[in-house]
Amino acid sequence: MPRCVYVVKYILPALRASLAKELFNKGFKIKEIAEMLGLTQAAVSQYLSSKRGQKGLEIIERSENAREIILELVELIVQRKASINDENQYLCKICEILELKGKNTNTKSRLKL
Repeated sequence: MPRCVYVVKYILPALRASLAKELFNKGFKIKEIAEMLGLTQAAVSQYLSSKRGQKGLEIIERSENAREIILELVELIVQRKASINDENQYLCKICEILELKGKNTNTKSRLKL
């Protein structure tokens, strides 16, 4: 599977799920999280209930460095020093950490399906 498809299908939803969960754990309401992340309230609800982004989360959670990047972005969003417009920059950092940059990916081996 081409890297870009893999990232859009698995890693981006996992990033959004992680951000939504972290913001929710900090006491933000679904409506506030949706506004912060530029998502619908329904999408945030699905991320929080693990109906979206789960397969990619399995990959991201294996990496402490990726987790640190996510927590950094959450803090910047909470402090209003970053917005969802900065998501691409952080997505690129996560891909580099996960060694996806410039590679095709074997979905079955990465996700252990």
